[in-house]
Amino acid sequence: MFTNHNVSGFLKTKGTIMVNGDGEEIIFRGWGAANWNNPEGFMIGGPMLNFAAAKAEFAVPEPMDRGRTMNQTLIEMCGSEYAKSFWPRWFRNYLSESDIKAMAEYGCNSVRLPISARTFMYEEPGYHFNEDTFAMLDEVLDYCEKYRVYAILDMHGAPGGQSGLSCDDGIDIIPHMFIDEENWERTIVLWEEFARRYKDRWIVGAFELLNEPISLPRWDYLIPELLRFYDECITRIRKIDSNHAICLGGNRFNWAVDLFNKNFDPYCSNWFISFHRYHGSPEPKTLHQYVSKSIALDVPMWMGEGGGTPEWNSTFAELAAEYHIGTNIWAWKAADDGFHSPCSYKLPQDWQLVRNYSKGGAKPGYEASRRIWDELLENIKYENCRIDLSQHRYYNRMPSSTLPAISYNALPGRGTSYSGQYPFSNIYEYRIEDGMKIIYDPDKQAPDKSPQALIFGKEGVGHVEDWENLSLELTQGEFTSYTIRNVMEGCKLKLEYYAVGVAEIQVEVDGDKLGSTAIITEKGKQVTEIGVLPPAKAATIKLSITEGTVILKRLIFSEG
Repeated sequence: MFTNHNVSGFLKTKGTIMVNGDGEEIIFRGWGAANWNNPEGFMIGGPMLNFAAAKAEFAVPEPMDRGRTMNQTLIEMCGSEYAKSFWPRWFRNYLSESDIKAMAEYGCNSVRLPISARTFMYEEPGYHFNEDTFAMLDEVLDYCEKYRVYAILDMHGAPGGQSGLSCDDGIDIIPHMFIDEENWERTIVLWEEFARRYKDRWIVGAFELLNEPISLPRWDYLIPELLRFYDECITRIRKIDSNHAICLGGNRFNWAVDLFNKNFDPYCSNWFISFHRYHGSPEPKTLHQYVSKSIALDVPMWMGEGGGTPEWNSTFAELAAEYHIGTNIWAWKAADDGFHSPCSYKLPQDWQLVRNYSKGGAKPGYEASRRIWDELLENIKYENCRIDLSQHRYYNRMPSSTLPAISYNALPGRGTSYSGQYPFSNIYEYRIEDGMKIIYDPDKQAPDKSPQALIFGKEGVGHVEDWENLSLELTQGEFTSYTIRNVMEGCKLKLEYYAVGVAEIQVEVDGDKLGSTAIITEKGKQVTEIGVLPPAKAATIKLSITEGTVILKRLIFSEG
């Protein structure tokens, strides 16, 4: 399902799941190619996201906060001819064959390609297309086909902007695509062009019509316009292309899905919904609104963008997969400047001069500026980046990763995935319906949950961001289970736990006893090696308490 070995043929929807050209289920697991065609300031060494400006009645973009203003800074620092030649090099260096090859080797079967409309369609009267940018996209699709990675074309920056945020590459913080008739039409014309050029390319997994439309509450009055846009755009695409799946996102940063209330693709019934999720509590109740909407409309769901800590990614991706929901983590590559990605690049030695100039400081000379930007173009190449393999290991639950004990399997559920014998809930509001005893780590200071603290705001509720400080207390007769993937020969299983006395844990792998048990005698936090796991593409580990009580913190999968 996750592997790229079954990336073959046009992607179709079949009820609540996605299937390939052979009818085999596909569950997306991939990365978003952020900054490639639609740079965002906070990931390229520019200013951080400015939500205060986005909430203002009107605000002009900051220098270097998006591709549009990055281009203006380039012109001012390096000249218009340099800026014109810069972007073809940026696009090809940022996402090359090496990047797509690495994604495939690291277990990805999909990549989300964020597109800025102005780089494909000139912002001039009439409809004129940048053939070099289309040629660049053709090259990327060739790489995707070669390494079997479905490409989702994501309209991240529509003409005029659709989000009211810097990420939509608009001229300000107004979603002009819904307000200006000309931008509305230009967006659809561009999608018609994509459909015309790629209608026969099966490696294009889907057309994602808009990223995070009308994100802020102030634009909610435009929801009817968003739905009308989806209807019109799909109708016109289907006159050209009946092969490709169509992906639709809701308002409020793609978080809300209530607006979807019908079959939006009556011509082919080949569409699905994208939602976004960053951090938060990775548990079934978080997925409830998406699973219920998926069932109601009989369409698949996809976490088209999101992410958190490595253990969060591991937990949420596997949980989503249990409900046949694919995931896409943001982002594949970014500046090594506070935004942690599996592939990160160093900013040029004199990059601070660029930052200073963008904030009103002195401008370096043209030659000095060009040297800085040329250095950036070299640094973003895959072969010059810092590669963090741990990101992939966690995302795919491979050896050399860890898994919180509270990240036990959700399905089939009580009595099979976990015992569920604990008769009470927990004050941390995490998986409260499971009947498992979840406690705060004994060696950490738990947040004050008293009514007085909550009333007077002395302590936050804490459950959203504190889930990684939770442990699972298991007593005799209780059990829990976990899925691990891509188990290689020599992979060892270790358990990290807090002992409270004499206890015994029995470990099974796919129903077979691993061959040893952990006899716990000492108190305090400990790590015990259980044994070597048998090689497997996927395996279910079951932990059963046969004597005593154990406070289980995490599972550790280490290479031999």
